[in-house]
Amino acid sequence: KQWYQRRVRDSGLVPKYIKRDNYGTVPKYLENRKKQMAEHQKNYEEYIQQRLQKGALNQIAAAERQATLDGLKKNWEELHLQYQGLSVVTDTAPKKARKERMEAEMKQLEKDIDTIEKHKIIYVTDNF
Repeated sequence: KQWYQRRVRDSGLVPKYIKRDNYGTVPKYLENRKKQMAEHQKNYEEYIQQRLQKGALNQIAAAERQATLDGLKKNWEELHLQYQGLSVVTDTAPKKARKERMEAEMKQLEKDIDTIEKHKIIYVTDNF
């Protein structure tokens, strides 16, 4: 057998990265990104305040948001109940089309529910 030697420094057994001066510091590009994100958020909030002052945007009240969310969930439950009542075998074109339509409606309702649940504050504009 022939043996060969490995460098101990490159083997990972010697801690060479934690001995560096900049070990554990946040990189500059991350600090710059954080500043940019804060600036963009500030600009967005100023824009929203300007639009609110002009009256172009209206904020939905929490009760109205919850009522909309409850209505969407109720619609999804009714549609899901109808979907469960469909036959397992979709042998005709109308059955297949009805099933696909119901699936698409349920998917859209789920998407709308997720959107409303994700955003606590919702603004509505009169002109679109």
